[in-house]
Amino acid sequence: MVKARAVLLLTVALPSALSAAWTVCVQDSDALLSAPVRAAALREFSELMLAQRVDLDFGTCPAEGRRIQLEVLAEAPEYLNNVLGQAYRRRERIEPLLKVYYGSLVRYLGYPNNAYAIGRAVARVAAHETKHFLDQDPSHCSHGLLRSGFGAWELMASDSKPFLNGGDCRRVDPLPSLQALVADARTDGRPSRKAVNRTR
Repeated sequence: MVKARAVLLLTVALPSALSAAWTVCVQDSDALLSAPVRAAALREFSELMLAQRVDLDFGTCPAEGRRIQLEVLAEAPEYLNNVLGQAYRRRERIEPLLKVYYGSLVRYLGYPNNAYAIGRAVARVAAHETKHFLDQDPSHCSHGLLRSGFGAWELMASDSKPFLNGGDCRRVDPLPSLQALVADARTDGRPSRKAVNRTR
């Protein structure tokens, strides 16, 4: 009897699980992203996140459904020097709150005069942080989208293949990642000494 009930529940729940998708709702309140940058970001993000069935949405985010908030901000806080994106973690859970630091990113890219390259870079940083949330894993990998760092030319390149995950990921960083730093932050937004020491 228990087995039959479990099969029935699985049969009823499976279609809704297969149709479920996430929407990353972009908040660009300072209008940092131009229309061509947004268009390039949408194209690249869609390609990178196709297998995960995640959409990127600027402005009108659906009221219903599974949503992830992505804020595009001008600069990272001082204590997050050289950080291009961020996913928040509370205890052991990565929250659906992500950030991309546009000013830091454009500076790192060398102030390119190419909206398509900037859009690809924004999408790749956003997809990286989104993947952390979807996997509920702050670790980084030796290859693919979850590498801990990328060269400026890699973030701007027209070829998306190096960012597509091809199978299992070998985790490379046993130490707490940026998400752990954020998880240990004090309520005023600055990291605690303990968090800073653990990440060095």
